Amino acid sequence: MDLLDIQGLTTHFFTRSGVINAVDNLSLAVQKGSVLGLVGESGCGKTVTALSILNLVPYPGKIITGKILFEGKDLLGLSAEEMRSIRGARISMIFQEPMTALNPVFTVGDQIAEVLTAHRDVTRKEALKSAADLLQSVGIPSPEKRVNEYPHQLSGGMRQRVMIAMAIACKPALILADEPTTALDVTIQAHILELLGTIQQEMGMAMVLVTHDLGLIAERAHEVAVMYAGRIVEQAGTKELFANPQHPYTRGLMASIPQPGEEGHKRLRTILGTVPRLYDLPKGCTFAPRCDLKTGKCEIEPELVEVKPGHLVRCWEAK
Repeated sequence: MDLLDIQGLTTHFFTRSGVINAVDNLSLAVQKGSVLGLVGESGCGKTVTALSILNLVPYPGKIITGKILFEGKDLLGLSAEEMRSIRGARISMIFQEPMTALNPVFTVGDQIAEVLTAHRDVTRKEALKSAADLLQSVGIPSPEKRVNEYPHQLSGGMRQRVMIAMAIACKPALILADEPTTALDVTIQAHILELLGTIQQEMGMAMVLVTHDLGLIAERAHEVAVMYAGRIVEQAGTKELFANPQHPYTRGLMASIPQPGEEGHKRLRTILGTVPRLYDLPKGCTFAPRCDLKTGKCEIEPELVEVKPGHLVRCWEAK
C-alpha cells in the first residue's frame, strides 16, 4: 500500500476574475521512504497541491473533488481536530520562505517546542531541551544559545534549518518540502539539500520535493511528476524521465538547463510564450499554444496514458 495516494484531486480558487483551476484532476502516489519530485514553472499548481494534502488551502480556494489517502485514511474526510493531530506529527511541511513561516515574536526554541507539546506527552522544559537537540541535529552551532533567539537574529540558511528541525521534530512519515532552498546562496543550498537527504534516509521518511529546479530533482528524487497548468503532463522514474522525456514541455524544461562546458555567451533555450491564465485555459491541450508539435488533434485534451510501464504522458505525440 502506498503511504500517500492522491486520486482525482481538484482544487479551485473562486476570484472576481473567474474560477482558477489551480489543481485539475491530479492523481499521485508516494511510497514509504521514497522521494517524489513535483516540478514545473511558477503558477503551475505545485504549492497548491502540497497545501491541499494538508487541507490548508487558503481562502478563496476550495478542494472540489478527490481523495487524499494517507496511511489508508482519506484526509479530506477527517474532522478539523483529527487533521490537526496529523499535521506536524505524521505529515510536516517545509515552507518556501521561512521568514514568513516563522512567528517573529516567539523564539525559535518556543516554536519548535510548541510542535512537540502539541503532539507528544512532554513538559515545556523537556520540549525546549529536545528543541536544542533538534537544532544541533540540523547543524546549527551553539544550539543552547539559539533556542532563545528570534527568527530575525538568524541568517537565511539558519532559519531554513529551523524549519527543517520543526518539520522532523515528531519524526513524521511524510515531509512536503516546498522550494526548500529558495533565496539561499548556492553554497547554503547545497548544505540544506545534503541535510535533507541525510535526514530523509536516516529516518526513513517519504518526501514530496516541490521545485522548479530539474537539477535538484535529478539528484534527489526517485520519481518525477511534471505539472503544467494544474495538471500532470508527465510522470516517470527519475532515470527514465531524464533518459527518455516524452512531453514537449518536459523536453523544453530540460533544454533550458545550462550544460557544463557551454560557452558563456551562448543563450539558453527557452519555451516560447507564457503559462496560460488558470481562469482562462485554452481548449484542448493547455500546452498547445506554446508547442512546436501541435496539430489539429491537440484541440482535444489528451488523457494521461502509460506509454511504457511506469511512464505516463499527456500528449498525442507521445510514443
